[in-house]
Amino acid sequence: MSNDLLRNIYMKIRHINDASVNKFVNSTSGYNATGVQFGVLKNIPLEGSITMSELKDKVRCVASNMTTIIRRMEKQELVVTFKNSADKRQTLVSITQKGIDVRNTMDIAYKSFLFGMYGVLNHEEQNILNNLLTKIEENLNEK
Repeated sequence: MSNDLLRNIYMKIRHINDASVNKFVNSTSGYNATGVQFGVLKNIPLEGSITMSELKDKVRCVASNMTTIIRRMEKQELVVTFKNSADKRQTLVSITQKGIDVRNTMDIAYKSFLFGMYGVLNHEEQNILNNLLTKIEENLNEK
């Protein structure tokens, strides 16, 4: 494989990432939560709660950033936090009705964003792309 081809692949992936982040930010602006907060809301169960540690892992965020995000979301009344009665070291997070409403509203824009990004590919092409990206991701995680 030529260095030019590899560089071209790298540049395309970078450009697609940058463009998709911008498109996502634009598609989720004007709501009562940021795109990052929406991602957090999507990972909190509608009933019950999740530990901060589990949420951090699902969102792929460092603990200090997750704490800051959750504190802001608490002030906005999108979530509530409380200590686990069985293990006081654990903080649990639950979504509020306001958080559910925001999540449901933003989900419409999110689905539109996803279709706008990947709807150009048919189902088979989407699977191929997913498999190729998974292969690259697994290779990166090994190193």
